[in-house]
Amino acid sequence: MSSDNKLEVEPSIITRELNAPRQLVFDAWTQVEHLQNWMFPQKGFTCEYVSADITPGGSSLHKLTAPGGHQMWLLTKYEAVNPPVSLVFRQYMSNEAGDILPNPQMPDWPKEMRATIELEALGDKTRLRLIWQPIAPTQAEAAAFEASRSQHGNGWGAGLDQLTRYLETL
Repeated sequence: MSSDNKLEVEPSIITRELNAPRQLVFDAWTQVEHLQNWMFPQKGFTCEYVSADITPGGSSLHKLTAPGGHQMWLLTKYEAVNPPVSLVFRQYMSNEAGDILPNPQMPDWPKEMRATIELEALGDKTRLRLIWQPIAPTQAEAAAFEASRSQHGNGWGAGLDQLTRYLETL
């Protein structure tokens, strides 16, 4: 199979129960005033949105800054926004202008990722289900995703830990 063939890859799925009502959890995923307080991998990072149109067909651009000053830009394109039930978006590494770039640390990382956030009301709590997978990856991209599968819970899991802590402050 040539490296140009696109593959379907089994998604990573992370489920969390959050001690917050579904509408608040949805708002935390779709409003910049919330996102900038938790959408980063761990304490010490900062998140700054330079643009945000969190609507179907819209996009956002944000910068993550690590404690040592290293910056990473991320472009997000929104496919579906269904308050307060679900959100579907595509993620890309980018520069400050929003130009899509390869991942500098992992050249074979999939260039395009889809995240689906599903929210289920459980009384005054919410079950969050995050479904994450590459979109039409090459063989090399699929292999990079699979090779890192055991770490997906660390990356998104750490972000969801930040969300959990943030929701506790509201």
